[in-house]
Amino acid sequence: MPRYNTLCEEDIRTLMLLKDDSFHKALYESYCSPVYGQFSVFCRDRAKAYELTGKVFEIARTEMENGMPIKRRLLIWLMNIARKVSREYLLDYSVKKSENNRCIKRLVLTEGFSPGEAARILDISNHEAVIRLRQKLKE
Repeated sequence: MPRYNTLCEEDIRTLMLLKDDSFHKALYESYCSPVYGQFSVFCRDRAKAYELTGKVFEIARTEMENGMPIKRRLLIWLMNIARKVSREYLLDYSVKKSENNRCIKRLVLTEGFSPGEAARILDISNHEAVIRLRQKLKE
């Protein structure tokens, strides 16, 4: 893991615009430490933290290959991706593994998920999730 930024943000953006294959390596070398730090806060397993860090950079590569524009600084963009990956990981770790937390009312009202996200967690359709939520709220 690099200890400092090897290329400045403008150089990495130039590589991205030129569709150069080395942009992914430069992006990883420059921003691996802060992204890993995001995961090391809550993930005690170092191997899992490295795996999640790699997942962030794979998502970033996919977004760049699909032509998604980056309007912010690269670090902020990567931290937003890391936040989404963190949320998915914590969700899998805490909610999906526990049967007593699989109540849509709890997911939406307490955990703060949208009905669509809760539907994906519970592996049901959005329509069914809304119906279940209405029934639980009436009770």
